[in-house]
Amino acid sequence: MSGSANAGGKTIMTKGRFDLKFKDGAATGLKCFRDTHDTNYIWPNKRFGDVYVTYRKPEGDWERTDTLSLAEQGLATVDGASQNHSKYAASYPLGGAEHPDLTVTVTFEADDTSMLYTIGISNCSGVPVEIGDLAVPFPMNHAFEWGTKPTESVIRHSFVSGCGSFMFWMRCNGAGPYLTMTPQGRSKLEYYDMYEADNGKPGSLQYRAYIHSAAQADAAKRKGCNWRQPVTSITLAPVGEEGDTVAYPFKFQWAADYDDVRKILVDEGLIDVQVIPGMTVPNDQSAMFSLRTKQPIEALIPEFPEQTQISYIGNKGDNRHIYKARFERLGENSITVKYGGGKHLILEFFCTEPIETLIKKRAAFITKRQHRDPAKWYDGLLAEWNMESKTLLGPDNYDKIKGWRIYAVTCDDPGLSKPAFLAAKNAEFPDQKEVEALDYYIERFVWGGLQRTDEEEYSYGIYGIPDWNALRESEDDGRRGKLHIWRIYDYPHIFLMYWNMYRIGKNHPDVSMYLPKEAYLERAYRTALAMFTIPVETADWSAYKTGLYNELVIEDIVREMKAIGWKEKALRLESHWNKKVLSFVKENADVFGSEYPFDSTGFESTHAIAKYALEHSVNAVDETPKRHADPVVAYGDALKFMEAQMQSNIACRGWLESAYYLYGSDYRASGNAAYTLSYMSQMGGWAILDYALRHSNDPHTYLRLGYASLLSSWALMNSGTPGSDYGYWYPGKENDGGAGGGFEPAPFGTTWLEQEHHRGSWYYSCEIDLGYCGALRGAAAVLADDPVFGLFCYGGEYEKVPGGYEVTMKDGVRRRLYAVMGGRRFGMFIDTDHISSSTPVFFNDDLSEFSFKIESSTTCGHTLHLTVSGLLEGMYDICTDGLRVSLSGGESRPVVVPIAVNAQEVTVSIKKR
Repeated sequence: MSGSANAGGKTIMTKGRFDLKFKDGAATGLKCFRDTHDTNYIWPNKRFGDVYVTYRKPEGDWERTDTLSLAEQGLATVDGASQNHSKYAASYPLGGAEHPDLTVTVTFEADDTSMLYTIGISNCSGVPVEIGDLAVPFPMNHAFEWGTKPTESVIRHSFVSGCGSFMFWMRCNGAGPYLTMTPQGRSKLEYYDMYEADNGKPGSLQYRAYIHSAAQADAAKRKGCNWRQPVTSITLAPVGEEGDTVAYPFKFQWAADYDDVRKILVDEGLIDVQVIPGMTVPNDQSAMFSLRTKQPIEALIPEFPEQTQISYIGNKGDNRHIYKARFERLGENSITVKYGGGKHLILEFFCTEPIETLIKKRAAFITKRQHRDPAKWYDGLLAEWNMESKTLLGPDNYDKIKGWRIYAVTCDDPGLSKPAFLAAKNAEFPDQKEVEALDYYIERFVWGGLQRTDEEEYSYGIYGIPDWNALRESEDDGRRGKLHIWRIYDYPHIFLMYWNMYRIGKNHPDVSMYLPKEAYLERAYRTALAMFTIPVETADWSAYKTGLYNELVIEDIVREMKAIGWKEKALRLESHWNKKVLSFVKENADVFGSEYPFDSTGFESTHAIAKYALEHSVNAVDETPKRHADPVVAYGDALKFMEAQMQSNIACRGWLESAYYLYGSDYRASGNAAYTLSYMSQMGGWAILDYALRHSNDPHTYLRLGYASLLSSWALMNSGTPGSDYGYWYPGKENDGGAGGGFEPAPFGTTWLEQEHHRGSWYYSCEIDLGYCGALRGAAAVLADDPVFGLFCYGGEYEKVPGGYEVTMKDGVRRRLYAVMGGRRFGMFIDTDHISSSTPVFFNDDLSEFSFKIESSTTCGHTLHLTVSGLLEGMYDICTDGLRVSLSGGESRPVVVPIAVNAQEVTVSIKKR
């Protein structure tokens, strides 16, 4: 279908699947014709098609102009829809209306399947003109507001990497189609930034991509930016000579889903890239990547050839080339792919130290930054650190954090994330000094300070911003002062901390602790209970309707209380969790809403809720549900919610973008040009990995993305060896173990903590330790027979041996091992101690025999619990240094086996009879 009309100065053009509106030389509306949802891909009252140009004549200064301002001056010459209703064009004079230096022409031309957007520039002068910048703004509609549907706005996925650049825009619930843009011919993108388009009004901060950027990149360099891609300019010959005109076409198409976007990339002469285990890669593990393209691949050029190994595995058909890489140099590592007769694409990796090293360094770093001064109200605070200036922050020195943002130093998610991670780490790898620091924090800073005691009204309430001392001393007796204990997000970090302190006491009785282990469990329970009761009572803020990071450990707390006989407490807390599950599954709660209309913070919680709902669901509404799971959740509703929340998680996450700061990273509403690699990269990554291992019918596809997400934010760790000066981002031994709170991909700008930045990691850690909590929960080694890459071990390394495989665990925690092979999914997990880092795990070809060595993390005799799932049907013997127990395989649910550990090392074997 095609057609056009003019109404009120606007041109309406419908051709094929494109439904377009134009005014004054640019598109003001862009929809998919006959779409299921009425989504306008352009921001309300904005226009797409304008260009920004920086140019100069010989010996002259740079001159800057843009077509939007020229249109506002009435200088756009518009050629409306052509006779076949498929073309709209506008031209603009640059440098003067009567005697312009340049003419810019913008053309939109649609056919039955696509739309071609072409920028043409012609030199109108008698001298050469250098184009230093040629940039295109993309004011697409990310106007997420309260009360709007997820289909009304779109998220931008952009990848700027020469001729391999592309963009696509999708609705945040993952519903297709996706508007996809690819460069044509010699067109390319090389640089991008965020710019203020409308003096701070809604939608004023917009994304802009550059075809040429030499002038702007030079300005960024002077501000300290280390832009890592080649930047260019182009010189147009004088008018009438060859080379006085240049054109840059870009093609827009509708893709049904991610696979269709990949197909478009290949069909349009680009490269579809897939990578495992991710683009953040520890230096003790290898990566593999696939390049699928119809173009000839001419060369792969590593940035550091002496410290990079690349081997070609082969062509697997379907124009797919497989490579294996290993990096030795810590920090950013690029591989430039030369292809298609001089085109290029840059793969951006980041190499870290081993994950276990990062975990331990981070915990040691936090411990060393504790304030210890009994005369100070903040005695015991586990403090923020500025890696750039090497400054310890505290309430007497907020450093560069100003105004109301000072809360980030003592409370809220930034302040509470450090003890949360430190406790979680010590539940895996206990260290007496670190546990003592946690106890000191709890005794001196939390109990009776940050948290109300059991002797105060609103017991176990958690104080919010700006800090507990100011609020306790406030003259306001209400919710803005003494009762500012209503921020639901604060509670999970504290009950997570208490829960892990209990785990330390339970599993490591040789570690000295301030309280009996049961006291930590009691506080974990009471704090979780308070989250559901105090905020709604004091501020009408319900914890039932928002997904909260770290709250998933409520299930662990309930399970443990049941196991030790605290049944009434367990049932009481479980009833609140059930109510929250019901709210999300049956009432269709907004999975994106938080303190902002659009946020990615809930996807760890929503997945935990979906899992719980499935486990406690019934197949028919008249079935009798399990006790205490009332009201009933139907299996169909639980499954529908599982799929919906997972697609939303993935929609705001980098997947096709082959740069370490995008691939696996969560995206916020404005897309991926600001604040990537946040804590939700790993927390939401745990959810995708769990979905792959337990729920998906396509495990390998989600395994790639889930594991990449789990690794991604380790790139923000500032750690290294003496030879690397202890850190890539901020060198110096004092910073070894520091971390950035996020990554800023754009050349320069301002973080949400309101510090100026240039491209790279933040110098404050902010909330990133929440992500590391998620990374600890998801850490696992996974041996998978991937349909693209073949056999590969995520989080470890494998060797084929006679009769089976040997896997060396390198995931960082060494408690979980999975095999996704031959259509089967096997898993095993130990709840304490560690699988050996030096003795490989063995399992045979048909997954009916296993053996591994356990390294005890305590000198005391104890019992660990081995959980096994996915065994073939039959009887199995489990032997541990002479002891033998039996279990039955083929069960739909995991089997839990207690194992006595009375030595520093125990060998365990599982064998089918």
